[in-house]
Amino acid sequence: MSYVKSKSNILATRDEREELLQSELKVGRPATVFVSLAIPGEQKNRPGTAELFEWAWGSLGRTLPLPEPRCLGRDALGPFAVMQACTEPREVKRLCIRIETQRPAARLVDLDVYDSSGNPVDRASLGLPPRRCLVCDQPAADCQRLQRHSPEKILEAVDGLLAHIRD
Repeated sequence: MSYVKSKSNILATRDEREELLQSELKVGRPATVFVSLAIPGEQKNRPGTAELFEWAWGSLGRTLPLPEPRCLGRDALGPFAVMQACTEPREVKRLCIRIETQRPAARLVDLDVYDSSGNPVDRASLGLPPRRCLVCDQPAADCQRLQRHSPEKILEAVDGLLAHIRD
């Protein structure tokens, strides 16, 4: 698949995910969690991603009080799921951050939390520092924006993290 076609497919998939999220927010629970993996590059289904996603989904179901699974799927960006919770959104985000930091490979898990109005609950709103880069100790958003690391170096770090899931 060409780069332009692949990029177009990824953008269309992001739009579809946003439509799904907006639909799920209408359910009206205090918190909605969108579960996905943050796998950089075009190849989203690297060895170990399925196992990591299953672990994250299961951990979320065991961690949230009275979780309500809504949907589970796979698209061009990889596996994803939506879960509703009857818990205060900031507490849900705290629980999600615990999952995202529970093991090294969990760094690739993305647990986005939204309140009933659709506003994201992020780390900054909890007074927590941003996620760290996969390659160095700088904020990930800065490294991504400044393109500090080669795609090869980033994927090497990703594959190293995923190797621990398969062990």
